[in-house]
Amino acid sequence: MTEPRVVALNHVGVSVADLDRARSFWSSLGAVDHDCFSWPVGTAPADESLATAGTAASVSILRTDAAFLELFSFASPTPAPLPAGAPGVAGLVWAVPPGTATGGVTCPDGTPVSLVEAGDGPRGLVGVRVRVADPDAHPLPPVPGPVEVVVDGGADVAPARPVDLGVNHLCLDVAGIAGMRSSLAAGVRWHHGVTESSGGIAAVCYGTTHDGVLVELLESRSDDAFLARCRLAR
Repeated sequence: MTEPRVVALNHVGVSVADLDRARSFWSSLGAVDHDCFSWPVGTAPADESLATAGTAASVSILRTDAAFLELFSFASPTPAPLPAGAPGVAGLVWAVPPGTATGGVTCPDGTPVSLVEAGDGPRGLVGVRVRVADPDAHPLPPVPGPVEVVVDGGADVAPARPVDLGVNHLCLDVAGIAGMRSSLAAGVRWHHGVTESSGGIAAVCYGTTHDGVLVELLESRSDDAFLARCRLAR
């Protein structure tokens, strides 16, 4: 029996105002197209996963060396700017090739991005900063590399909606998804049971932590799974 554990960060999801503009920004930093899909209003599994009624979106998935990036352009409900101080992902770290300008930029949808030199390590998404009210009480376990996940304080307003602009969720690669879901039940309100997909080669579950972070657990059981780590650029 698989011991439940977090393997790594798989991706972050970003709600964007303009999908082409967002793709252009992240592609300029080296992200590569992976796939795309969409869903219309009335798609119950999507509404259930996001705990939001009446959703519709077009989605573009990009990949980097160490993690994916999932861009959501919501047609419904209408996105609003992410409130300052909301719990959730508050910043990203992006590794660029040697000789590329480093420093701080902001993505078109409001998330601060720190550009650092990759050196011999992976390029692309290498760090995520999560903001909550009380880091010591945050229920998610530590996330192994290659993407560093740091939990900070500073959240002092109500959580944003999943459709609001900016990073809206983080997805963790896990082993033993049913056991992970059960072990986190005291600190996470799961939106649905574990959902099998693609003939059982992957399984997924969405929930919200007690401190307002939208999280996805993903277990890829085959290299053929849609977001299997072997599909990353490195």
